[in-house]
Amino acid sequence: MQIRPINAPDDDFAAWYEVYAAAREADYPGGPHWLERELKVIYEGTEQHGSRLWLAEDGGRAVGAALLGLPLRDNLTLGEPEIYVRPGHWRRGIGSALLQEIEDAAKAAGRTSLLTYLEGPAGAPANSGTAFAEKNGFSRRITEISRVQRPPFDLDAITAAEEAARPYAAGYRIVTWRDNVPDEYLDEYARLQARLSTDAPLGDLEYEAEVWDEARIRTGEARRARMRRGSWNAAAFAPDGSMAGLTVITLSVDSDECGFQDTTIVDPAHRGHRLGLLVKAANVRALLADRPGVQAVWTWNADSNAHMIAINETLGYRVAGWSAGYQKSA
Repeated sequence: MQIRPINAPDDDFAAWYEVYAAAREADYPGGPHWLERELKVIYEGTEQHGSRLWLAEDGGRAVGAALLGLPLRDNLTLGEPEIYVRPGHWRRGIGSALLQEIEDAAKAAGRTSLLTYLEGPAGAPANSGTAFAEKNGFSRRITEISRVQRPPFDLDAITAAEEAARPYAAGYRIVTWRDNVPDEYLDEYARLQARLSTDAPLGDLEYEAEVWDEARIRTGEARRARMRRGSWNAAAFAPDGSMAGLTVITLSVDSDECGFQDTTIVDPAHRGHRLGLLVKAANVRALLADRPGVQAVWTWNADSNAHMIAINETLGYRVAGWSAGYQKSA
């Protein structure tokens, strides 16, 4: 077996993605996933986040793929590994060899902690990935539950939930937009995104607040455009003009298969006004108005986040699986 570094723009990335897709489908059949072109752009890296990739080959066939993500503006002691082994080649030392490459690279980059997320379907709380992580010194620090909405979407129930919530939000206004953040919202958008990195339940994860500013937002938008992925956004504004709540859904511009419910946050000073439900309801209605053929919208919540779970279930999300954050000192 040979392990060699590759770069996302290389032709070899197609083989890397093939291993990724096969391993993901084995561990989480029908689960959420990125398209090849999307991951290729993500792993090119930015000024905010770098990536290193490795490909393991046996007899000229790709059998393993690995990634080390490197935050470059915050969490500078953190490395984010991912390891995938082609089904049929498990338990042959491929994952262990890739992990050694990752750990050596993380140490050289000054990273003293490694954090990875593993996923699987409901009813199977462990898999080959969790066993491998625990064998290699990672411990589970947080468990999240994945939920999904699929057609037929119950827009009548969503509208009824909005109407029931609206009296609690007197004086607030809900605004939606597509893709890039309007200039006049930038500062408040950055403020809420930064809060999300520490306000959301983190379990026992060791994770620092992220640095968000105009450069990070615009870099992310440019990257999303190259991925050919659109975003739908909804925000709640308080009477004083501050942004009180925010939510984002992303979806490929030419595939209805897999939407991701990303950011959702309500500023602590404005909680109790049902703003989380109102922004999420407005946003999913906007998405479906533009893309009525969408096949799935996925969301994740810490299993301790009862409030957001209740909102999601009211809006029609149903349990599909789990995601676990595993961390260890490098």
